Amino acid sequence: MSAAEIHLLDTPLPSASLLELLTNHLPHSLPVLRRLQYAANFSGNGLGTTPYSHVLYASRYSVEECLSVPSPPNKKQQEGKKHSKGRNHFAAAFVDLSRFPETQAWVYSTLEDYGVFDPTGSGSGSGSGTPSVEEVFGSSHSLPEEEAKECDQLLLTLLRRMRTIALQMPVELDPDFCSEERRANWREAREYLCMSAAAAATAGKDAHGEVKEGETGPKVMIGSLAEIHRHRLFLANKNKHGYGVQMHKTANIPDDIEWEVCQKWLFRTEALVSSPEKEAGLEKMMKEEGLVWDYVRDQKDVRLVQSRTSIKRQEDTLLGLPSVAVRDSREGRMVAWGFMAFDGTLMTLHVEEQYRGKGLAKAVACKVMRDHVKDYGDDGWGAADVFVENHRSQGVCRSIGGRVGWLLSWAVVDLSTVGDAL
Repeated sequence: MSAAEIHLLDTPLPSASLLELLTNHLPHSLPVLRRLQYAANFSGNGLGTTPYSHVLYASRYSVEECLSVPSPPNKKQQEGKKHSKGRNHFAAAFVDLSRFPETQAWVYSTLEDYGVFDPTGSGSGSGSGTPSVEEVFGSSHSLPEEEAKECDQLLLTLLRRMRTIALQMPVELDPDFCSEERRANWREAREYLCMSAAAAATAGKDAHGEVKEGETGPKVMIGSLAEIHRHRLFLANKNKHGYGVQMHKTANIPDDIEWEVCQKWLFRTEALVSSPEKEAGLEKMMKEEGLVWDYVRDQKDVRLVQSRTSIKRQEDTLLGLPSVAVRDSREGRMVAWGFMAFDGTLMTLHVEEQYRGKGLAKAVACKVMRDHVKDYGDDGWGAADVFVENHRSQGVCRSIGGRVGWLLSWAVVDLSTVGDAL
């Protein structure tokens, strides 16, 4: 499939038809859909979109043509229909490189709808008693390989467009739209992400134009990247697909850890687990201890949140995202909090140590989703990204009715290895 055969759209805001199309592909489209909904619904707060925001779409078909075919089947309907007709594949992304050191891009392709993931290791995906490594890690799929390769090419098309976007980024961000903190972050980003146009044009290539291992061109931090894409595109030197796209882990991952993978926990807001007895007990406890429901209000609150996480969270982001907090009404200090991230996931859920074991984590998680999923859309899907080693958070997610949908990670992608800029 050549680039000439692909519809490539690059717009500052999502169209209503693209939002509808992504809604038809829930839950796998959730990260990109939520980020686009935030862009559309919060466009005036300086966070939803900036002058550097891009909404990308790639397919052999227009958005309207993709809308005209049935939604992808659920897992049970997929069985026995591996070679069914009528699938119009596409890929979509949200990109804003000015957001560094936070996530700069989210991507999705319809290959994710057909991923085979066995979180229990029971072998249910393959039908055998022993699951394959691909099933356990979510890198297997139920599509004909020809269609899977089409999805690969669509995702590569988006990455090639991101390479152009990176090379066109200015040396300095516009002070009319970006705070001094953001502008300072961007100066740091240009070095870390190799954004110098002159250097990036030739970075990582030898005298014959071949990519040299270990050298990099412009880079982008992609969040919530489904493992099926990482295995097919980015681990190509270790598998059969041979795309050769290079990436490395994000800066917050310790040196002694090769990679960090997250579970995507999914929730239905109408099915979040609670009971009148537990809610009454929580209300009684909060009244006795002088605790009240609130939200993250000001810089003092933000500094407390930032002090409790190793992940770099910017002040304007934390003040601009939907949040829920539990506050000591006597001292005015927050004792628990949680946010809904740009991509609609439960983010930075935290309870101060002396208040743990009282049910506050579950209560905050449920309230964030019940109160704020509707700020994005009306489909009722909630989500949380939890590291595979974080068993405490997994327990919270499980206790309120969540299930693991697939695996994902954050990756810094070397755009000099994705092909020519588009």
